[in-house]
Amino acid sequence: ASHLWDWSLEPNSSLYYTQHALEPLHPQFDYAKNTVSVINDYYQPFSNLNVIAEVYDMSGRKVWQHESGKFNIGEDAVCNDLFKIDFPAGITQVHYIKLRLLDDHGKQVGSSFYLRSKDKYEGKNTMTGPTTSGFQNLNELPSVKLKTRMKTYVKDDRRYIEVDVKNNGSVVALFTQLQVLGDDGKPVRPSFYTDNYFSLLPGESKHVVIDTAVRDIHGSNSLVVKGWNVTRQSSKID
Repeated sequence: ASHLWDWSLEPNSSLYYTQHALEPLHPQFDYAKNTVSVINDYYQPFSNLNVIAEVYDMSGRKVWQHESGKFNIGEDAVCNDLFKIDFPAGITQVHYIKLRLLDDHGKQVGSSFYLRSKDKYEGKNTMTGPTTSGFQNLNELPSVKLKTRMKTYVKDDRRYIEVDVKNNGSVVALFTQLQVLGDDGKPVRPSFYTDNYFSLLPGESKHVVIDTAVRDIHGSNSLVVKGWNVTRQSSKID
């Protein structure tokens, strides 16, 4: 648990990456084979699912897209290697993969987001390959300012903050973090976020609900939005 929360009950990024990886219906990319598979952890089958795969270069430009077409998956089953991602020859050193799993009504029921580099895996006992090395160019990402809206309310001795964050820029907003701070500048703990440390493609938005017990709120609070290349913003919480 120490890898998911720190000693003060502040959630770490690994909590949310684990949360996404363990969603019951999940599209997954295989770095070794460059293929896309779908995992179903429900004890029921699903019909007419569809996976949309998109590849973006580091500037945020979409350079490849493919749909799996309709397929069925059994209960507690895996559909392996539905299709292969063909990365363009001239793609940037660092790039992004977005997978969206849609149900038979076209509603998104699962998703995943990956960073990948063009580095080759050089064998065991090395720190090489598309998941591990070659990401230095991320230091050159332009900054992006996100559009944020929030509303708050209290119910059953808990305060809820609903936050909508949107990337209106032209580059990907990497590892966006929301954080509720007290008037002492320290995080209000424990606070529970439905999602955090997420990345937003150009034009993409995210709805997050933050839940804190009223008894843990002392003085004034602010909501901070920040990230790898996200311009820090701070808004007073009413």
